[in-house]
Order: sequence, then C-alpha cells, then structure tokens
Amino acid sequence: MQYIQYHPQIIEELKMNETKSLFSPIEVSLIKSFEDKDLFKELILLYNHKKKKLVQQQVHFGLNSLFVENKYILLCKCYYEMRYTKLKQNEGFYIIILHNSKGKEFLIISNSNQFSKIQAVIKRFCVSKSFFSKYQLFEQKNCIPFAQNCKNQDLFCVLQIDKKQIITESDQEQFYNTIIIMNYISEQTRIVKIYEENSMYFLFMKYMKMQSLESLILNDFEFREAPLVCIIYLILQTIQKYKNLGIYHGNISLKTIFINMSGAFLQIIILFPKYQANNNKGISLDLLNLGQLLYQITFYEKKDKIKQFVDQKLITQQKQLLQNLNTENKQFLFLYRISQLDLLNQLLTQSITIENALKHQWFITVKQNLKAEFLKETKERLDLHTIVESTNEMSMTISIDKRVQSKEFAEYGNSEIEDEFPVKCSILNPFQMNPSKQKHDNSVPKSKSCSNFDLRFDNKEKYFGNEQSLFIQ
Repeated sequence: MQYIQYHPQIIEELKMNETKSLFSPIEVSLIKSFEDKDLFKELILLYNHKKKKLVQQQVHFGLNSLFVENKYILLCKCYYEMRYTKLKQNEGFYIIILHNSKGKEFLIISNSNQFSKIQAVIKRFCVSKSFFSKYQLFEQKNCIPFAQNCKNQDLFCVLQIDKKQIITESDQEQFYNTIIIMNYISEQTRIVKIYEENSMYFLFMKYMKMQSLESLILNDFEFREAPLVCIIYLILQTIQKYKNLGIYHGNISLKTIFINMSGAFLQIIILFPKYQANNNKGISLDLLNLGQLLYQITFYEKKDKIKQFVDQKLITQQKQLLQNLNTENKQFLFLYRISQLDLLNQLLTQSITIENALKHQWFITVKQNLKAEFLKETKERLDLHTIVESTNEMSMTISIDKRVQSKEFAEYGNSEIEDEFPVKCSILNPFQMNPSKQKHDNSVPKSKSCSNFDLRFDNKEKYFGNEQSLFIQ
C-alpha cells in the first residue's frame, strides 16, 4: 500500500477522526430501482470511519453516485474540495474531500490518470460554487436561459431552482430525485453541472433552444394537427418509459414540456419530474395530467388565457357538433376530429391505460392521412435510416404498431422500423411564428417555468361538486 508510513499524518492533518461517514445503505435509495449505470471503477484509498484508518477499496463511480459494496453516496448532495500533496521530489498524491452538513469522505488517489477520471465525475455530479465568477447568465425571450463560460465560451441551458422552495425533508427528497431521474431518463435531460450561488441552484444541461408548450401557446403558435399528435404521442412514450422503470413523472404540464427549437425534427424534452417514493401517486396521475394538457391546447381560444377548468360538458357538446357533418368548427382552432375528443375524454376520466392510449384511433387516423399525403408527394417510400443519416438528427415519427405493446421502451432512433415515415416539424421554428401586433407592442410576460421550479406538489385530482369540472392548478 503506497505511502502507508504517511497515513497517520494525513489522518491527523485532515482531522478525519472527527468526521462522520456520508455512505448510506443502497436499499433505501431510488438508485437501487434504476440499478445505477457504472461509468467505471477504481481501486483507491478511502478513510474507514469505523476502523479509523485509510483502507484500499474498489469504488464504483455511477451516473449519480459512487458505490462501495452495498453502500453509496449521492453526489448531488455533496460539495467537494481537491488538493495535491507532494511527499518527495517527484511523487505525491491527490486528495478529494466530499462533504455536506452530515459528514465527510476522503478519497486518496496516487495515479494522475485515475485522478483525472474521478475528478471529471466529481465536478459533474457534485455541487460547485462561484457560478457568477465562471459563467455569464443570459435570459432568452420565451426560452430557457443559457450560461456562457467566461474562458472557453461553452454554452449550457440553465434551470434555476430557488433554494427557498426546498424546505422540508420531502422537498429535499423530491429535488434530489429530480436530478437522479433527469440524469437517467435520457441524454437530452441529463444534468452536466450543478452550481449553487446564494439562494439558487443552477442545473446545467447541454445547450438547446428550448421553449415550453405554455410559451408557444401564449405566443400564438399554430398547433397544426400533425405536430400536436406527435407531441402527445411522444409524451405518452415517455410516460411509458417511466412506468417501465417503476416510477412516475408527477408533473406533466404545459410548463414542463419543452420543444427543442434548434432541431430539424420534432423533439420534446420533459423536465422537472416530481417523484416521491412510498406514496399512492403513479402513472394514472401522469395520464390525467396529460389529459389536462391536451384539454388546454384543444380548447385554447387565443385570449391570452389558458383554461384552468376542465368542463366535461364542453367536450360532449363539441363531440356532438363534430358528428354533425354540416357544422364547421370555428371557435377552437386546435380541435380537429372526434377521435381527438375521445382520447381526451378517456384521459380525463382515467378510463384508458398507457398501452391502449398509444394505440388510440386518433394516432392511427393521422398516421394514415400523413402517410397518404407523403406517398402522394414523393411517389416512393423513403427509408427512415437514410433520412436520419443525411440530417444527422434523430427523426421523431408517429408509430402505431406492435412495438408499443412491448414492455421494453424503444426509442425511435435505436430500433428497426418498418412502414415508417418522418414527420418533419420545421413549422416549430420560432422565427416562423406570427405573434399578434398587440404581443409585439406589449410583450408577453415570460413564463415562470423557464427559470423557476416549484417543488410544491398540488393535488390535481380534485373534482368539484357537479363532477363536471376539474380544476387545473
């Protein structure tokens, strides 16, 4: 064991004997449910709080945590310090200290290559400080803010979370679960850095121009049927992925669904999950929230107000009007067909499963219509993989086939797809939006969802006395 003669001196100088361990049993963690992915493992020295000495152990560095045997440390709960101690003319070792209000852990590393790998993980997943001395924050109209590195000019999307909202232990659990889930669920939602400055957390994501559905609606975006169907279908697929992982999102809304405005093809990013273990919430809540979201889009009337009540009578009334072929819908521009109302009603009444929702007639009808139009224009079938390779973008498609019945969640870019066609959504480009003159003159207030994360979970299953209206909080 290297430098064993110096161990007592190291322990004494860092006062390791006066600290408590940060390791917790993995059985009680959300990490266990995910079987956290190993990035790599290294044999290094750790301070053993029970034995009061430095012990060589194999440490697994995962996507959110580090593991030793059956215990783990959730890195987003920790701050860090790093130092280099030189013992001889050409020899020395690195010390990484993980700490928070509950204790400290000490990692002793002698190999510079080992240290470089471990340092990258620690800097990514632990909480860093001095945000404003390293980055400049820029607000974007209607989109999530971004930060620019003062040295190398790198850009990142930034989610700002007010620490004042994280008060109780339940709030803290929800906040840490948010980071764990976003790191695990997809590449697009991964947190690449965490900073703390004064009363705010800054969560860094890879740079994209992201605009929420709420912002799109309030800026008079025209939700044509094809992109609307794509959005709802992709949300359902994401909900199915949550279900397959044994968790739920808990916060599906116009404020938490974002469109990647930078991509050539439609891509949604669902942020701010509000998952808590050991409660009675589940995927049924996500489907109900999706129904509320679809209702708000379907019956939006361009009066700068998004409906906060679900009126079941309105759904029934519009369904009857659409059944009358001589009646033209002029009031609700984003209401397209009866099957749309049927799916909406089943989501709101919680009478449909995620599997059946993915096979709903609305998706089948729109797919068939788009396919006919596509074939008419091109006169030949295009290969999806050729399109993906030529654009270097993952093409999002509407798929109603046997794959949706599988328990395994298959993302479009990673599976063999037959009888598919791309749904190009260049109309989602914000430069093609046509806001009204009043919006140009008065400017729409920026959505709080772009810079704030309300950790308070409100009950959205509250029906009123007549059981005909549902309040959307």
